[in-house]
Amino acid sequence: ASNEKGGSRQSDALLPSVAATRSLEEAMNAPDPTRSHLAVIVQTNFQVVAYTRSRLHISTLGLFCDVQSYKRLPNVVFFHLTRDSIKSAFRLGVTADQILRFLQVHAHPMMRSGNQPMPPANVRDQILLWDRERRRVVMDEVWVHQCRDDAEFSAVGMYASDSEALAWGNAHTNKLYVHLNKSEAIHSFIRKWRTRPK
Repeated sequence: ASNEKGGSRQSDALLPSVAATRSLEEAMNAPDPTRSHLAVIVQTNFQVVAYTRSRLHISTLGLFCDVQSYKRLPNVVFFHLTRDSIKSAFRLGVTADQILRFLQVHAHPMMRSGNQPMPPANVRDQILLWDRERRRVVMDEVWVHQCRDDAEFSAVGMYASDSEALAWGNAHTNKLYVHLNKSEAIHSFIRKWRTRPK
């Protein structure tokens, strides 16, 4: 297998592009597998084997595959899926569902003939786990306000929510947790609310 690492032809083919992203979007929305000249085999060791000569297809695969692992034969390309390559795709705005749908829609016909999932279950699960890593707990500075009663909790909570300042609220303790950078506006509202005519 010839390896074109470092060559300008490879870098041109692998540059993320609007067309490549659109190709992913179309694949996700396609109701049935297409009969295009792209046939992909995803192996349980995360190697991606793609039968294609299309620069667009290679560029699309380069959105979420490790371009450092790129190798090519006349009508087939080889990539690997890695944590870094998938995370890089996420940063470009590509979703896990788009990646999985693309691999499913363009699965090699031989892969569709059996009962095995496309892509393999361990690959699918790992991509979804990498996606969930983006939703881990994020630390944020908050200002805690202890409301005097349920009415204050409801009024201040609604105002904070409408102002996109509310981080969290506990109705059992009547405590509101407000993003620190918006706490002055909430504090001002509380003063006005407490001095309102009753």
